[in-house]
Amino acid sequence: MTANLDRNLGRLMDALDTAGIADDTVLVFTSDHGEMFGSHGRRAKNIFYDEAARVPFLVRYHRKIKPGTVSDACLNAVDIMPTLLGLCGLHDKTPKEVEGTDLSHLAMARKGPEPDAALLMNTGACASWEDGHEWRALRDKRFTYAVYRGGDKLPRKELLFDNVSDPYQTNNLIDDPEHKKTADRFREMLKDRMMKLNDTFPASSWYRDHWVTKDRIIIASARGEFAGE
Repeated sequence: MTANLDRNLGRLMDALDTAGIADDTVLVFTSDHGEMFGSHGRRAKNIFYDEAARVPFLVRYHRKIKPGTVSDACLNAVDIMPTLLGLCGLHDKTPKEVEGTDLSHLAMARKGPEPDAALLMNTGACASWEDGHEWRALRDKRFTYAVYRGGDKLPRKELLFDNVSDPYQTNNLIDDPEHKKTADRFREMLKDRMMKLNDTFPASSWYRDHWVTKDRIIIASARGEFAGE
Protein backbone atom coordinates (compact mmCIF):
# COMPACT_ATOMS: atom_id res chain seq x y z
CA MET A 1 0.00 0.00 0.00
CA THR A 2 2.85 2.38 0.79
CA ALA A 3 4.45 1.71 -2.60
CA ASN A 4 1.06 2.18 -4.27
CA LEU A 5 0.49 5.55 -2.58
CA ASP A 6 4.03 6.68 -3.38
CA ARG A 7 3.67 5.80 -7.06
CA ASN A 8 0.27 7.40 -7.49
CA LEU A 9 1.18 10.57 -5.61
CA GLY A 10 4.12 10.82 -8.01
CA ARG A 11 1.75 10.44 -10.95
CA LEU A 12 -0.43 13.21 -9.55
CA MET A 13 2.53 15.54 -9.10
CA ASP A 14 3.73 14.78 -12.63
CA ALA A 15 0.26 15.58 -13.95
CA LEU A 16 0.30 18.96 -12.21
CA ASP A 17 3.70 19.71 -13.77
CA THR A 18 2.50 18.62 -17.23
CA ALA A 19 -0.59 20.82 -16.94
CA GLY A 20 1.56 23.76 -15.91
CA ILE A 21 -0.38 24.40 -12.71
CA ALA A 22 1.97 23.01 -10.05
CA ASP A 23 3.00 26.48 -8.84
CA ASP A 24 -0.63 27.46 -8.31
CA THR A 25 -1.77 24.26 -6.62
CA VAL A 26 -1.77 23.54 -2.89
CA LEU A 27 -0.87 19.86 -2.64
CA VAL A 28 -1.55 18.15 0.71
CA PHE A 29 -0.57 14.65 1.81
CA THR A 30 -2.19 13.54 5.06
CA SER A 31 -4.27 10.79 6.67
CA ASP A 32 -7.17 10.54 9.11
CA HIS A 33 -5.45 8.11 11.51
CA GLY A 34 -2.72 5.56 11.99
CA GLU A 35 -2.99 1.97 13.22
CA MET A 36 -1.63 0.34 16.37
CA PHE A 37 -0.48 -2.94 14.78
CA GLY A 38 -0.10 -4.62 18.18
CA SER A 39 1.48 -1.72 20.07
CA HIS A 40 0.06 -1.46 23.59
CA GLY A 41 -1.72 -4.73 22.85
CA ARG A 42 -4.09 -2.94 20.45
CA ARG A 43 -4.86 -3.69 16.83
CA ALA A 44 -6.46 -0.68 15.19
CA LYS A 45 -7.36 3.00 15.62
CA ASN A 46 -9.68 5.05 17.88
CA ILE A 47 -7.02 5.64 20.51
CA PHE A 48 -4.85 8.54 21.69
CA TYR A 49 -1.49 6.77 21.49
CA ASP A 50 0.91 8.34 19.00
CA GLU A 51 0.90 5.35 16.66
CA ALA A 52 -2.75 6.08 15.85
CA ALA A 53 -3.00 9.80 16.58
CA ARG A 54 0.06 11.26 14.83
CA VAL A 55 -0.37 11.42 11.08
CA PRO A 56 1.60 13.16 8.30
CA PHE A 57 0.59 16.60 7.12
CA LEU A 58 2.81 17.56 4.19
CA VAL A 59 2.04 20.64 2.12
CA ARG A 60 3.58 21.78 -1.18
CA TYR A 61 2.76 25.22 -2.53
CA HIS A 62 5.63 26.65 -4.55
CA ARG A 63 4.38 30.22 -4.53
CA LYS A 64 4.21 30.60 -0.74
CA ILE A 65 5.94 27.71 1.05
CA LYS A 66 9.71 27.39 1.03
CA PRO A 67 10.85 23.75 0.59
CA GLY A 68 12.10 22.25 3.85
CA THR A 69 9.88 24.39 6.08
CA VAL A 70 8.96 22.49 9.25
CA SER A 71 6.51 23.30 12.04
CA ASP A 72 5.81 21.34 15.22
CA ALA A 73 2.41 22.98 15.74
CA CYS A 74 -0.30 20.76 17.24
CA LEU A 75 -2.54 20.80 14.18
CA ASN A 76 -6.06 19.39 14.49
CA ALA A 77 -8.34 18.17 11.72
CA VAL A 78 -10.56 21.25 12.23
CA ASP A 79 -7.55 23.48 11.46
CA ILE A 80 -7.08 22.11 7.95
CA MET A 81 -9.85 24.00 6.17
CA PRO A 82 -9.09 27.48 7.58
CA THR A 83 -5.36 26.87 7.02
CA LEU A 84 -5.90 26.00 3.35
CA LEU A 85 -8.13 29.03 2.92
CA GLY A 86 -5.37 31.12 4.47
CA LEU A 87 -2.79 29.74 2.03
CA CYS A 88 -5.15 30.71 -0.79
CA GLY A 89 -5.44 34.25 0.54
CA LEU A 90 -9.05 33.69 1.57
CA HIS A 91 -8.72 34.35 5.30
CA ASP A 92 -11.98 36.29 5.37
CA LYS A 93 -13.89 33.39 3.79
CA THR A 94 -13.59 31.08 6.79
CA PRO A 95 -17.15 30.51 8.11
CA LYS A 96 -17.67 31.88 11.62
CA GLU A 97 -18.88 28.47 12.80
CA VAL A 98 -15.48 26.88 12.10
CA GLU A 99 -13.84 25.61 15.29
CA GLY A 100 -10.32 25.42 13.85
CA THR A 101 -7.48 27.93 13.54
CA ASP A 102 -5.81 29.32 10.42
CA LEU A 103 -2.18 28.15 10.74
CA SER A 104 -1.10 29.17 7.24
CA HIS A 105 1.44 31.62 8.70
CA LEU A 106 3.34 28.67 10.21
CA ALA A 107 3.46 26.91 6.84
CA MET A 108 5.06 30.05 5.44
CA ALA A 109 7.61 30.14 8.30
CA ARG A 110 6.02 33.20 9.91
CA LYS A 111 5.45 33.67 13.60
CA GLY A 112 1.92 33.74 14.93
CA PRO A 113 -0.63 32.08 17.20
CA GLU A 114 -0.99 28.31 17.35
CA PRO A 115 -3.01 25.85 19.46
CA ASP A 116 -1.75 24.98 22.94
CA ALA A 117 -2.59 21.36 22.23
CA ALA A 118 -4.48 19.12 19.83
CA LEU A 119 -7.83 17.82 21.11
CA LEU A 120 -8.52 14.12 20.55
CA MET A 121 -11.78 12.34 21.27
CA ASN A 122 -13.62 9.08 20.88
CA THR A 123 -17.33 8.60 21.44
CA GLY A 124 -16.93 4.97 22.44
CA ALA A 125 -17.70 1.55 21.04
CA CYS A 126 -20.46 2.66 18.66
CA ALA A 127 -20.39 -0.65 16.78
CA SER A 128 -21.75 -2.41 19.88
CA TRP A 129 -22.96 0.60 21.92
CA GLU A 130 -20.98 -0.64 24.91
CA ASP A 131 -20.48 2.14 27.43
CA GLY A 132 -17.24 2.82 29.30
CA HIS A 133 -14.77 3.12 26.41
CA GLU A 134 -15.34 6.83 25.74
CA TRP A 135 -12.30 9.08 26.13
CA ARG A 136 -11.02 12.59 25.57
CA ALA A 137 -7.36 13.58 25.25
CA LEU A 138 -4.97 16.46 24.65
CA ARG A 139 -1.54 16.31 23.09
CA ASP A 140 0.85 19.24 23.21
CA LYS A 141 4.46 19.33 22.05
CA ARG A 142 5.62 17.28 25.02
CA PHE A 143 2.77 15.55 26.84
CA THR A 144 -0.28 13.42 26.09
CA TYR A 145 -3.10 13.56 28.64
CA ALA A 146 -6.14 11.28 28.35
CA VAL A 147 -9.17 10.42 30.44
CA TYR A 148 -11.62 7.56 30.06
CA ARG A 149 -15.20 8.36 31.05
CA GLY A 150 -15.71 4.93 32.57
CA GLY A 151 -19.00 3.31 33.48
CA ASP A 152 -20.62 0.49 35.40
CA LYS A 153 -18.15 -2.13 34.15
CA LEU A 154 -15.06 0.00 33.52
CA PRO A 155 -13.59 2.53 35.98
CA ARG A 156 -12.76 6.13 35.14
CA LYS A 157 -9.08 6.34 34.24
CA GLU A 158 -6.54 9.09 33.57
CA LEU A 159 -3.21 8.85 31.78
CA LEU A 160 -0.30 11.25 31.34
CA PHE A 161 2.74 10.54 29.17
CA ASP A 162 5.93 12.53 28.66
CA ASN A 163 6.49 11.95 24.96
CA VAL A 164 10.03 13.36 25.08
CA SER A 165 11.47 11.06 27.75
CA ASP A 166 8.99 8.25 27.04
CA PRO A 167 8.29 8.26 23.26
CA TYR A 168 6.58 4.84 23.39
CA GLN A 169 4.15 6.08 26.06
CA THR A 170 4.67 3.21 28.48
CA ASN A 171 5.02 5.13 31.77
CA ASN A 172 1.78 6.65 33.11
CA LEU A 173 2.73 9.72 35.18
CA ILE A 174 -0.76 10.69 36.32
CA ASP A 175 -0.05 9.78 39.97
CA ASP A 176 3.54 11.04 39.98
CA PRO A 177 3.76 13.92 42.50
CA GLU A 178 6.38 15.65 40.34
CA HIS A 179 3.85 15.90 37.50
CA LYS A 180 0.83 17.00 39.53
CA LYS A 181 0.94 20.57 38.21
CA THR A 182 1.14 19.27 34.64
CA ALA A 183 -1.81 16.93 35.20
CA ASP A 184 -3.88 19.72 36.78
CA ARG A 185 -3.03 22.04 33.88
CA PHE A 186 -4.28 19.49 31.37
CA ARG A 187 -7.42 18.81 33.39
CA GLU A 188 -8.32 22.48 33.31
CA MET A 189 -7.40 22.80 29.63
CA LEU A 190 -9.58 19.84 28.70
CA LYS A 191 -12.47 21.14 30.80
CA ASP A 192 -12.23 24.49 29.02
CA ARG A 193 -12.04 22.92 25.55
CA MET A 194 -15.04 20.68 26.20
CA MET A 195 -17.07 23.54 27.62
CA LYS A 196 -16.44 25.68 24.54
CA LEU A 197 -17.58 22.81 22.31
CA ASN A 198 -20.59 22.00 24.50
CA ASP A 199 -19.10 18.52 24.92
CA THR A 200 -20.85 16.87 27.88
CA PHE A 201 -18.83 13.62 27.55
CA PRO A 202 -21.92 11.39 27.08
CA ALA A 203 -21.85 7.61 27.15
CA SER A 204 -21.73 5.75 23.85
CA SER A 205 -25.35 4.62 24.29
CA TRP A 206 -26.42 8.28 24.37
CA TYR A 207 -25.62 8.55 20.67
CA ARG A 208 -27.64 5.41 20.04
CA ASP A 209 -30.62 6.80 21.93
CA HIS A 210 -30.49 10.30 20.47
CA TRP A 211 -28.95 9.98 17.01
CA VAL A 212 -30.15 6.66 15.63
CA THR A 213 -33.67 5.66 14.60
CA LYS A 214 -33.99 2.24 12.98
CA ASP A 215 -31.81 2.39 9.84
CA ARG A 216 -31.25 6.14 9.95
CA ILE A 217 -28.73 8.35 11.72
CA ILE A 218 -29.92 11.73 12.92
CA ILE A 219 -27.36 14.36 11.97
CA ALA A 220 -27.35 17.59 13.94
CA SER A 221 -26.53 20.81 12.15
CA ALA A 222 -26.16 24.43 13.17
CA ARG A 223 -29.62 25.08 11.78
CA GLY A 224 -31.38 22.26 13.60
CA GLU A 225 -31.59 18.56 12.95
CA PHE A 226 -32.31 16.52 9.89
CA ALA A 227 -32.37 12.80 9.13
CA GLY A 228 -29.88 11.25 6.78
CA GLU A 229 -30.16 7.77 5.33
